[in-house]
Amino acid sequence: PRLEATVVYLKHEQHLSYERTAAALDALFGVEISEGGLGCILQRAGEAAQPQAAEIKQAVVQSQVISSDETSARVGGQNWWHWVFVSAAGAYHTIEPTRSAQVIAGVMGEHEADCWVSDCYGPQLQAPAQRRQVCLAHQLRDLERCSQAQPQLRWAVEMQGLLREAIHLRHRVEELRPMGYQRRVVELENRLDALLERRITGAMAVRLQKRFVKHRDHLLTFLHDLEVPAENNACERALRPSVIHRKVTNGFRSEWGARTYAAVQTIIATTRQQGRHIFSTLVELMGKQVLHGSVSILLYCNFKESGDRM
Repeated sequence: PRLEATVVYLKHEQHLSYERTAAALDALFGVEISEGGLGCILQRAGEAAQPQAAEIKQAVVQSQVISSDETSARVGGQNWWHWVFVSAAGAYHTIEPTRSAQVIAGVMGEHEADCWVSDCYGPQLQAPAQRRQVCLAHQLRDLERCSQAQPQLRWAVEMQGLLREAIHLRHRVEELRPMGYQRRVVELENRLDALLERRITGAMAVRLQKRFVKHRDHLLTFLHDLEVPAENNACERALRPSVIHRKVTNGFRSEWGARTYAAVQTIIATTRQQGRHIFSTLVELMGKQVLHGSVSILLYCNFKESGDRM
C-alpha cells in the first residue's frame, strides 16, 4: 500500500509523467515498475477512491454554502471541463465533457444550497440556491483593467475602493459592536447604489456598471451572512493542481484516467482542507499496510541489493 500510495502521490500530487514516476521510483527506492504497471496501480486507486469521493460529494451538496468553478481539461485529445464544488465539508472534483448547467444539476440532484458563490458565468448563476454571492475577486480584477484603460474615469477606482472596504469590514467584524457593524454595512449599501446610478462613459465601464446593476443583490451578501465568503478563491486554489497537471502532462489519454484523477483529487483536496496528512490518507486508501513506515522499502532495497550480488 505504501508503494502504491507513493505512485499515486508522485503522479497526482506532484504531477510527474509516467516516465518520470518510473524513473523516480527506481532512483529513490530501487523499485522497477513499468509504465503499464503504474497505470494499473492508478486504475486501482481510482476504483478505491470512487466510494470515498461519492461520500464527499454527498456532504458537499448538502452544505448550506457552496462555491464552484471550472477550468478546461484535455481528455483523449478532446476539450473537457474540470469542475470543483467546495464547501466547509470538502471539495468535490468531477471532469465532464460539457461546461453547461447540466453538470451542476447532475451533481446537486434534488439538493438546493442556501447560498451559491461563483463568478458571473451563466450556468453558475443557474445553480440551485436561494441566494448568491458573485466573486468579488473577479470583479476587482475587471475593475482594475477598466481603470487602466480609462485612467481619467473615477468610477472604476471608487468601485474598487468600495468593494475592498467591504471585504476589509468583513475581516474586522469581530472587532466592532453589532450596531457599529450594521451602520457601516448600510453606509456601504447606500454608496453602492449611488455608484450604480451614476452616469458614466466608456464601453468597458458601462458594461461593468450594467453587470453590477444586474447582480446588485449578489454583491454584498457576504456582509449579511458571515458563513458566505466574498470570493470563490477556495475553488481556484482547488483547481490550481489541475491546471498544473494539464500543463505538465497535456491532459488524460483516457476517460478512466480523468475519472481517476477527479476522484483522487477529491480525496486529496478534502484532506488538505481538513488539515490532515495527504500521504497517510493515500496509504489508507490503497489498503492495509503489510509493514509499517519505511521498513518495507528498506527491506525491499536490501533484498534487491542481495539479489544483485547473487
